[in-house]
Amino acid sequence: MTEMDDGEYLRAMSLLGFKLIITEGVVREVKREPGISRLRKAVEEKWIEVQLTSKAEYEFFRKRYPMLDYAEVEIIQKGLEFKHSGLDYCCVLDEGAGRRIAKSLGLNKTGTEGLLVVMNQSGVVDEVTMKKLLNKLGQSSFRSSSPNASAKR
Repeated sequence: MTEMDDGEYLRAMSLLGFKLIITEGVVREVKREPGISRLRKAVEEKWIEVQLTSKAEYEFFRKRYPMLDYAEVEIIQKGLEFKHSGLDYCCVLDEGAGRRIAKSLGLNKTGTEGLLVVMNQSGVVDEVTMKKLLNKLGQSSFRSSSPNASAKR
């Protein structure tokens, strides 16, 4: 998301009371500008929190699910942690393997498209902006769970 906009949509979600948490693996995946600068700013301003994951649990999950990358493993770990603590959460996963495994573990999940829908429903983005962002996603290297990651929603 930080690469699609200036980060203000995620900041608005934070201001609405959503707690935005990412893992170190997610930070490592954001390598290009302007995304990395926006992410650093969001962390510095404390509207996105970076949380660590257990190294031992990471190794366990990595061996059990070798098809997942490190960020997906950490997101699923955090999801399980939140689920077991009774907290309300949603794992944002776009890759099919990660989504399937999260579902098999009974985790609440969505993708970037779903996050845009939540932003629309929360009043962070209007319908026109959501459609523009979906079109932008559809034109990128983003893999959609839907054949129409575009304004046809």
